[in-house]
Formats: sequence, C-alpha cells, structure tokens
Amino acid sequence: MFPMLKIQDLTVAYSRKGAAPAIALRGLTFDLRPGEVVALIGGVGSGKTTLLRLLAGRLPRGSEILGGRVMLVGEAESETDLLKLRSLSWRKLRRTRIATFFPRIGDHWNPERTLRQHLQEAIQLAGKTRELRSEKDWMPAFYDVGLIEPEQILGRYPGEVSALVQTRLLMAMALLTGADLWIADEATTSLDATGEDQVLRLFRELCAKHDLGLIFASADVGCIERLADRVLVLYEGGVVESGRVADLLSRPKNRYTRALLDTLPRLGERRSRLGEIDRSAVQDAMDATFGVEN
Repeated sequence: MFPMLKIQDLTVAYSRKGAAPAIALRGLTFDLRPGEVVALIGGVGSGKTTLLRLLAGRLPRGSEILGGRVMLVGEAESETDLLKLRSLSWRKLRRTRIATFFPRIGDHWNPERTLRQHLQEAIQLAGKTRELRSEKDWMPAFYDVGLIEPEQILGRYPGEVSALVQTRLLMAMALLTGADLWIADEATTSLDATGEDQVLRLFRELCAKHDLGLIFASADVGCIERLADRVLVLYEGGVVESGRVADLLSRPKNRYTRALLDTLPRLGERRSRLGEIDRSAVQDAMDATFGVEN
C-alpha cells in the first residue's frame, strides 16, 4: 500500500533574538501508510510537538522551514506539499482530512455551544451536509466510537460530559468529516486509567477499520506498546532510532533509547520513573542525530 504521508529531509528552526536559530527538526525522514500508527518518543526539546504542530498547520510565529518536503497523498495518488500551503488551504485540510487530538480536551470546544452545534458546524465546513443531512446519518460514526445513545448527550455543552465522552465525540467528528490523517499529542492526559485503555483500543480499531493514519506522541511505554506499529525515537530534532514497536521496545540498539525507556512510565502510571539519562547515552543520541564520531 502506498504511503499517505511522506516526510523527506524536514528541517525546522525557531528564531532567537540575538542568537542563531534553534533547530527543532533536523533532516527528519519517514512515511505513514493508511491503517498505520507511528509513535514519537523523546525528551523535552526532542521535536515531537513541533512535528505535530507542523502537520496540523499550526507552527508558532518565529518558526522557519529550512528544508525538506511533507507530501500528503490524496486521490489518484496526487500529492500536496504541506510546506507550500497558505492559510486558506490549511484551513480546508483541517476541515476535511486532518484531525487533531491534544492534551487539554477542553481546548477543542467552544463552551457556549452544544455538542450538536459543534458537529453540525464541522459537517457543514467539511462540505458533508448532503450525505449527512439527518442525525440518523451520523449513527454509524457514533457506534464506531462506542456512543450507543448519542441523543442523550448531543444537546449538552462540552463541560457537562466527561473527558472520555468528549474524546469519543472528537473521534466521531473526525469520521464524519472524512479526516484520514489523525494527529495526537498526549491525547489521553485528561483520562483516568480506564478511559485511557478504552481510547487506545478505539484508536487502534478505527485506524484498522477506516485506513486512517495516526501519528502520536506519548511518554507512556505501555501506551506505545499497545497502540503503535512503528516508533521513532527523537533527540534534538533528529531520529536516534526507529523500528517496529515490538523490536525497538524489547531490543533497542542505541543506549539513549534504552535509557529513555527506563525513565518513561508504563500504562496506567502517571509519573516518570526515577532515573536519569547518563552522559554516555546522551552522547550516543548526539552521534546518531548529528553524525558525530567520538
């Protein structure tokens, strides 16, 4: 199956007053296929959030694309370079092909509008009003995300339902609008252990059923193990190591990867485990990222 997203030699920097730009992504190259889940792990400043923001068209001011291509593949294998899009084109993509799931679930909603109004607006902006004219047409998406009696919640406001229900509704909205590139940054932060388990299972099932591509960042090894097909370990914006999830988690090749995994929490834990990444492991990461020889 052909990739739906192709990232080639992507380099991004942030400007700094009175100093050289800070490199946030460094020659990043990988692809994503329909139905596939790719996890990003790394410490603070590794580039995870920068990449996810770029893919959502929401890089902050002061950021600069120094090189590379990010190709989103559409119908008949047509390609769109996301790095060349203007704001209006980005807006259209976010309404039709890209769905985002970020840590603070409340940021996705207008608290003064009902959940029904949010769904109606999303469907209208995606140009789906003809095929989704009636709320009965929404039901397959609701059932897919585990909302069996949506009529009981659609008239409510976001703050009146749980974070788990809000997350399910975001997934239903993405299905209704036809989004096939899903981007998640610590998307289960607002959930308890039970809710986290349910959402991880839903992400996995929906990607497989609807040929969605999911790129997500997580600091939870159990979450990565359950959800991802492949893992990219990032350091200072570059890839230290990548591979199939079972191989990388059980037999990491780079000392930095081993040290990083030892500090990350497991599924259900809310804190990182004790321990620091020693200098030799960091040097391994630098060698892999910058191509430096000791």
